Amino acid sequence: MTEEVNYRKSRKLLYYEPYDKQEEFHSSPCSTRAIFGGNRSGKTTCGGMEFLFHITGMYPGWYPKENRVNGAIKGRVIAKDFQKGVGEVIIPFFDEWLDESLVAKKYRNPIGIPVKWTMKNGSVFDILTHEQNTEQFEGWKGHVAWFDEPPPRDKYIATLRGLVDFGGRNWLTLTPLTQPWIYDEIYTNTDHERIRCVTVNIRDNPHLNEESIAEFEKSLTEEEKEARIKGKFLHLSGLVYKEFDPSVHIVDDFEIPELWTKYMAIDPHERTPTAVMWFAVDTKGNHWIYDELWLGNMDLSSMAHAIHAQEGGQKPRIRLIDPHNDKDNAIAGGFNVRKELMKHGIFCERANSDTQLGKSRIRKALKPMYNNLSKSVQPTLRVFRNCKQTIYEFQHYLWDEHRRNKEEYGPKDQVRKKDDHFMDCLRYIYNTDPRHFIDEDDDEDEVEYTGVYTKYPKKTAAKGSYYSKVEQQGGFF
Repeated sequence: MTEEVNYRKSRKLLYYEPYDKQEEFHSSPCSTRAIFGGNRSGKTTCGGMEFLFHITGMYPGWYPKENRVNGAIKGRVIAKDFQKGVGEVIIPFFDEWLDESLVAKKYRNPIGIPVKWTMKNGSVFDILTHEQNTEQFEGWKGHVAWFDEPPPRDKYIATLRGLVDFGGRNWLTLTPLTQPWIYDEIYTNTDHERIRCVTVNIRDNPHLNEESIAEFEKSLTEEEKEARIKGKFLHLSGLVYKEFDPSVHIVDDFEIPELWTKYMAIDPHERTPTAVMWFAVDTKGNHWIYDELWLGNMDLSSMAHAIHAQEGGQKPRIRLIDPHNDKDNAIAGGFNVRKELMKHGIFCERANSDTQLGKSRIRKALKPMYNNLSKSVQPTLRVFRNCKQTIYEFQHYLWDEHRRNKEEYGPKDQVRKKDDHFMDCLRYIYNTDPRHFIDEDDDEDEVEYTGVYTKYPKKTAAKGSYYSKVEQQGGFF
């Protein structure tokens, strides 16, 4: 019985059973993975178990064989600090899951914390913290690296360099309270081939009870709940379009059919690049942002040429321009940007810049709803993966905040004038109430013959046709 107890204890790793979000993380073959979670969501356990699987060479049966590492390896653990991050989180985790019978030797730092470990199977790993100089992260070569809590970018890059020789893997487990660079460089670049991110809500952890979670939740502000409960980035708690979900709204590119109604919007600027967005409405009423241009350091002639080249044969039915660029400059002889673009074949209408209407319609389009035509739950609006600047702005378009004495003022009703150019273009389009137009077709025409001696054919819209019922009655929408 003693032998059986010792045997099971030394193989405790094999009895770990991840819940669904943890298993999603473990099963990913990506070289960079991240699990963003609220407090007590099980993210550290998930990252720590992944590390111990590779270091000990002991893998449970469910762990993908193609993700396993054979033989002795070198690893690294990076935590926030020695006193709390290592002493109160990492070491207690190892004490619980890593049996001493698998460890050959430990080397301790001056405060008594083991920072270098040698395993009996030949694997070795060290523990570093954000308190140490970046130089101490350099010069290392290894197979795996685990970052528990958000690392500074310089220390992350220094460790990443050490994984190049072995084609190693790294992963991050954190509550996204600090280090916004992780959002820009890792989270928004998720492609499921090189980078995979999993977001975990504290309620996803089946080992916690609802009463304890609710009690903890009462002590948090609405912004803190986004990070500490839902695992979302705190610095983006003021997002305008919180409905935008990369896994739902970003789709692979495809060729836009000729029959779809196409829109174009342009937001010209002198010092910052000019944003140009192309948008299509399909026959079922779905909306697609299918192309973009981000034009810097160009005169209007070159800009128009670039737009024509980008469109090719896909000419939009409606073009819109920022209304501020349709104001005549008396000093320049009546010049304005809209008129100048007309000289080069870009004919734009003055856009409606109503902010509240546009944002309301965009939010509605982003919200997944049941579509009776497709018989599925899906959002009306989706974005092609090649529209990178548009996607970036969706994820960085923030409400403006008071710089001082926030507690004395209510929230502002305006957005930050940064990362907003494509969002402005999208608002211009939605303010037109975009829809699919059915053009007058030949098969909807009736032919009448006029003339006394020689009959001449004259086409008129067939009675009961779309054109006669709608377009002749009220004009275009």
